[in-house]
Amino acid sequence: MNSRTKVALPLNFRNLPLVEAAVRASLESPVKLTFRILNAILERLRDEFPDQSELPQLYVPPGIRDSSIELSPHQIPGAVFRGNKDGLSIAVQSQVLVAHWAKRAGPDAPKYPRYRALRDSLWRAVDCLREVCEQPPPRIIVVNMSYVNFIQSSQGPAVLRRYFSGRARLAAADEARKVHKLEASWQEPDGIDLRLCFEHVTAKVETESIEGYRFTTACGQHVSEGKSDRDALDEVHERLQGFFADIISDDAKTDWGLERSDA
Repeated sequence: MNSRTKVALPLNFRNLPLVEAAVRASLESPVKLTFRILNAILERLRDEFPDQSELPQLYVPPGIRDSSIELSPHQIPGAVFRGNKDGLSIAVQSQVLVAHWAKRAGPDAPKYPRYRALRDSLWRAVDCLREVCEQPPPRIIVVNMSYVNFIQSSQGPAVLRRYFSGRARLAAADEARKVHKLEASWQEPDGIDLRLCFEHVTAKVETESIEGYRFTTACGQHVSEGKSDRDALDEVHERLQGFFADIISDDAKTDWGLERSDA
């Protein structure tokens, strides 16, 4: 699969069925979180994220593998900061920070505020953690981003044929009676990791169950010594957009209203 097709960026879709987006920064070593640290972060984020709650367990955003970090019974998993007008949230954990947006139901629900808002929220949280950390702040070694779209349909093979280019399809699945899950992940020659997953799910919207397919795309890279972690995340975002444009079909671009945007 050639995932390095050149496209005019950034992309903008009028009708993209996006339901989640997340950016994440992983630290080289864990930070010992305390209530003092989390409360100090809240004070610094309160103007945009006024609500704080403790995480009952490590939070894993879409498109990201489970963490291998094990916490002792006396260690705080972290906190999530919400209440943002754009529907964003920030999760702070001992070795991972995540800025996340999830689509909400209702006519007044905030629309996806675009990558820049996610990125700026993540780096603000990183800066806050470094300010209040009780130990020398560890450097960021991995950055990644993921998008999740939901396509309402019970016909997996038909969805694959209509919405995805030949680069993203498994030929045998085109004639399948039902598609349960297709997943692939690999590393590009320049060291950037890519992942896609197409999975049958049932979404719960209030009291209604909706059958469809969750389509996840994710991209990440290790941040080498001397490289800017912020530049690395921008590179990941650009690659993820190009990857997405490369694997969806012309029908998808038409149905989802692909435009060009300067935002």
